[in-house]
Amino acid sequence: MPQAARREAIATPWTAQEAAGLAAPPSQREEPVFYTHTLCPYAERVWIALLEKQVPFQLIHIDLSRKPTWYRSLNPRGLVPAVQLGGMVHTESADICRWLDGAFPMGPQLVPGDAALRREMEDLVRGPCSGTVSAGLDLMAGCTGRHWGIGSGQTAAQKAALQAELDQLAAALRRHGGPFLLGAQPTLPDVLVYPFLYRYDVGMRGLAGHDLGAAGGGAIRGWLDAMAARPSCAASSADPQLLLAAFRKHMELDFFDYTTYPCFKLHPHNAYLLQ
Repeated sequence: MPQAARREAIATPWTAQEAAGLAAPPSQREEPVFYTHTLCPYAERVWIALLEKQVPFQLIHIDLSRKPTWYRSLNPRGLVPAVQLGGMVHTESADICRWLDGAFPMGPQLVPGDAALRREMEDLVRGPCSGTVSAGLDLMAGCTGRHWGIGSGQTAAQKAALQAELDQLAAALRRHGGPFLLGAQPTLPDVLVYPFLYRYDVGMRGLAGHDLGAAGGGAIRGWLDAMAARPSCAASSADPQLLLAAFRKHMELDFFDYTTYPCFKLHPHNAYLLQ
């Protein structure tokens, strides 16, 4: 999606700021303050949810290699994401996404109102969405065995393990007619799994020539394309070429934990939002 189109497509008013420029947390605001690192897939879940819910927010980018001392007063574990609103700080990405859906009911719903769909949603979240994250990390590591590492020598067993999880996601797409896991609109399972599958897709295609999107007879590629076309994902996803270059340089999926990356270094399409 061209940069101009990305800007026009995002209806949600939001701003961004580097935490390094702050001596203390920002003062209490009426809208959520989203503490993140823009390259963290767990935090990207919340970023997508905020944009899908059309909730105005302020993004504060935390340099995980040099966290500001004041951040631990908000989140003692020092991790991202965290969302602050009304004197409360919410942590853990999936929990934050669920909380946002209930706290801002006026926006599109991430949790279906239909009881049967909610049960299926929970099965997807606990089953193939969680399994895809784990199996993908293992596949990306290849024969190195390094958690969050990027390596070569992917085994048939590693490929089969991820394939089995993707087949379950593809079955949900067929069952509901797509383009998303529970039908016409993205819901919580789409939001939780997309940031990881986007990274695996960029990494495996660029470094190993392995097309994860071919799973399910091409259904996963169709889903990836449908998610990528959402303004929320277009804004929150790193530029694929810049991300691939970072993967090649660091050979770690979590390189941003140890190396300083400014807020929108791999997201140049968002640079106009920096205060």
